[in-house]
Amino acid sequence: MSIKTIFVGPFFDASMEAHAPDPALTRYAIDLAASEGAHLSIRTAVSKLSAPSITFMGEVRALVNNANAERLDRADSFRAEAERFAQASGVSVDSTAVQDDFIHLVHAFSAQARLADIAVMQACDEFLSMLRGATEEVLFNSGGPVIVTPLGWSGPAQPVRALIAWDGGPRASRALRDAMPLLSKAAQVEIVTISGDPNPAKRIEGAEIAPRVARHCRDVRLTNLPAARGDVGEALRAHATMTRADLVVMGAFAHNRFRQMVLGGVTRHMLEAPPVPTLMSY
Repeated sequence: MSIKTIFVGPFFDASMEAHAPDPALTRYAIDLAASEGAHLSIRTAVSKLSAPSITFMGEVRALVNNANAERLDRADSFRAEAERFAQASGVSVDSTAVQDDFIHLVHAFSAQARLADIAVMQACDEFLSMLRGATEEVLFNSGGPVIVTPLGWSGPAQPVRALIAWDGGPRASRALRDAMPLLSKAAQVEIVTISGDPNPAKRIEGAEIAPRVARHCRDVRLTNLPAARGDVGEALRAHATMTRADLVVMGAFAHNRFRQMVLGGVTRHMLEAPPVPTLMSY
């Protein structure tokens, strides 16, 4: 399998200034498309402010409508700049800027991501933000792999040193399969297992999956790490930073929203603040 269609979803949150898309998001997607010879679909979205329905509030509604027009103009400017950059990089691209209610926007994002081989979305550490919701919607409902990019990422889109977070579970296996077009080109691939998982169904050691990876990749290494103070996510982030990895590959796991907020987990860690681009499959 090769990557030939990439979706990227820059999302303007309720506050245009505080939650504008990170330009590094589209730069990464464009670089990835260029390195893979892939087509790029850019869907820039901006949430719609609601006008009051009371008839005598006409002036307020006019102000809201003007604000929405300005917000859409800004989103379209972001889209146009990203499209120009893609074209200058020799990337085949289509792009649109859309404005709607949040629920319609995130459903549209998932639908568009289903038409692509892989999606690229932005990390966000605010649990209840629209941006975080959009990234989660694409990850859990598009049916395909998602690369979550850290803020300000300036490293390569084609990984040189990749890290596979392996726990033996079906989602980790799916992520490995989805990531193989990128892993097969990396100079080095490290399979990382972290001790302490109580689930016996997920105790497939890295040594057992290594031959499969080695049939695709040139240099494969195995590492077993202890959880940092019992925190698997922190151990993974620290190791990715220390080894200067430029891609992490892992399966995603979701509780319902309340349990995920209380229990945390590796998926939450990497959605909030991945140290490097992180490919997740659910």
